[in-house]
Amino acid sequence: MIRRWVADFGLGMRLALGGGGVRTAWARLALTAAGVGLGVVVLLAATSLPHMLGARSDRSAGRMAVAAAVDGVDPVYAVDRNDEFRGRGLQGHVVQPTGPRLPAAPGVGRLPGPGEAVLSPALAGLLRSPDGELLRPRFPERVIGTIGDAGLTGPNELYFYVGSAAVATQPGAELVSGFGGEPLRRGLDPLQLLLVVVGATTCLVPVFVFVVTSTRLAAASRDRRLAALRLVGADRGQVRRIAAGEALLGSFAGLVVGGVLFLLVRLLVPLITVSAFRGGIFAADVVPDWRLGVPALLALPLLACAAAVFALRRVVVEPLGVVRRGTRLRRKLWWRLVPAVAGGVLLAVRAGTGDALDPAVIAGVVLVLTAVPLVLPWLVERVAGVLHGGSPAWLLAVRRLQLDSATAARLVGGIAVVLAGSIALQGVYARVERDEPPVGDVRVMATAFVTSLADVDAFTAALHALPGLAGVPVETRGLVRTAAGERSSIVVETCAELAIAGCRDGDVYATGPGAPGPGDQVRFAGTGPPQWTVPADRYHVHSGETPGLRVTPGALRTATSIGLSSNARIPAAGPDVVEQVRNIVGWKGIVASLGTERDGTYAFLTRVLSVGSVLVLLLAAGSLLIAAWEQLRERRRSLAALMANGVGRGVLARSLVWQLAIPVAVAVVVAVLAGLGLDWLLLTMVVHRPMAADLAMIGVLTATAAAAVLVVTAATLPVLWRTASLEQLREE
Repeated sequence: MIRRWVADFGLGMRLALGGGGVRTAWARLALTAAGVGLGVVVLLAATSLPHMLGARSDRSAGRMAVAAAVDGVDPVYAVDRNDEFRGRGLQGHVVQPTGPRLPAAPGVGRLPGPGEAVLSPALAGLLRSPDGELLRPRFPERVIGTIGDAGLTGPNELYFYVGSAAVATQPGAELVSGFGGEPLRRGLDPLQLLLVVVGATTCLVPVFVFVVTSTRLAAASRDRRLAALRLVGADRGQVRRIAAGEALLGSFAGLVVGGVLFLLVRLLVPLITVSAFRGGIFAADVVPDWRLGVPALLALPLLACAAAVFALRRVVVEPLGVVRRGTRLRRKLWWRLVPAVAGGVLLAVRAGTGDALDPAVIAGVVLVLTAVPLVLPWLVERVAGVLHGGSPAWLLAVRRLQLDSATAARLVGGIAVVLAGSIALQGVYARVERDEPPVGDVRVMATAFVTSLADVDAFTAALHALPGLAGVPVETRGLVRTAAGERSSIVVETCAELAIAGCRDGDVYATGPGAPGPGDQVRFAGTGPPQWTVPADRYHVHSGETPGLRVTPGALRTATSIGLSSNARIPAAGPDVVEQVRNIVGWKGIVASLGTERDGTYAFLTRVLSVGSVLVLLLAAGSLLIAAWEQLRERRRSLAALMANGVGRGVLARSLVWQLAIPVAVAVVVAVLAGLGLDWLLLTMVVHRPMAADLAMIGVLTATAAAAVLVVTAATLPVLWRTASLEQLREE
């Protein structure tokens, strides 16, 4: 029995290679392999995600500063800096060596000393390019090397190690004897988990739809070959096994094509520079997790065989031809709604759990999205049945849909799934955005760490010299610690800013209980001897609730050293001005955006899932194009007959547009309803949040899907001109 089955499968593969003519067979196989191969690329990329994220996390942890003492290593003072340049993240360490035996950092030959820097290749290239003109003043140091891959999360990451002689006095500085820590595993909140679940299913469910569609290409010619086999004595069981063998060959070829395409994509991944990937992705990180990838890839041939056999359920292949049973029977709707109802029940049962990783929640999302391509054939059939009248092109399109609506529905099923999932994703996006605090008026906070009053004056003068910032107030403050260890705030203000009657430069005003008293010796930072003695002869007690000192600049002239922060709140300004502010602050301070922050994990998830949705939409359009080409090739004789009877090419072209436009319109309606329904189920039932919908984005997604169909139609016109030739009426 096994030998007979193997022989039948082998015969099906040979027929797939030679049935209907060698050129035709190879063209059919190429189209099937291309469709399956695109799905394989998406599956391999999806199963590579865990390894990619894990490798990035491990390298990021490997450059974390470790404060524990290490024998034989002279520690360095180090402080982290998280900056940006024109929206791109700019991160690194500012270090101050304490001896010649420097700790080792991943990917760095030697840590820089004062006036030196080690940069990532992307950062070094940016500084050399014209685009880095505004960034060069931030890196006046001599570059002594570049950071290797071991010290970077991606090939396009902007990372640095800068040496300085003034790190020890900066807030947050610590003695570091090495680099390398445990990866930070921060959990995701329920909405972020929903983004992952919906995004993953949106990207993966269409893949299987495309595989099924691709393995059912050229169904009519396959049925004719099977009828010829019945004529020479094959029974119905053999016919099904031979059909499965044809599908197996196409799926195996698709696995090979997909593997090759994946290797090409893997080589091109480091060239991706969009900010969604936070510094890019190393090709070595794109490694499929075979625990996930192998089962998924093995499922493709099985799915192809099942689709081929299932397609014969209503076909009677007899020696004298092919008869489709029940062509006049209307499709039943009840079983097509079972997945949607089951998915809704699963999501409703898990209401209020807030656990998006619950298998019931994941299964519910998958079932709801799976119902979309199942309902489409029934709905397209009903819509086509009520259409009538119109131009010749319209009549040809409607009649074609009435005769075979399932093929048209399958063609747009993948796009409908992507659209429904994307609408649900946008609903979760909108809910997260509305839960975020409102954007404030202040856009930038610039903080410079100063060690003298001259530094304060220099920072203020440089800031006020920038266009539009002449009137920006600068506030200088910090903390002091008394000999008893008590901490108190200190604010440096001129008499005009204090607005206190009788104030003179050199006065000190104490506010609130617990402020340092007259003659107290205090220090600003670190340990060691006192750095300043509070003047006793110019000491005043002033009303106030917060304990601290308000001092005029003259009172600090007796300090041996100070450690304060000069802060400036900068209103909305142009990007060039903001970069100039960062250059003024340099590595002796921090420039942070205020009122526009968004959670970094959420931003990463939304960007990656948005890119994934776009790629899957392109995959859908590509599969639609392949299927449309095959449909034209299958119908070349009927198209040629229409041309021979006087039907113009323009009529045929418009008919082709309507044949795709009508199913797409139905698919858009189904996708919008399914996406909004899934959005409501997820937000209302699972995480108990009010439903949110971004109507503008839904319009954009719908228009994008429609545009994809128009592009596909335009791409099929050259094939239409060739297939509608009268030469197609010739017999071989």
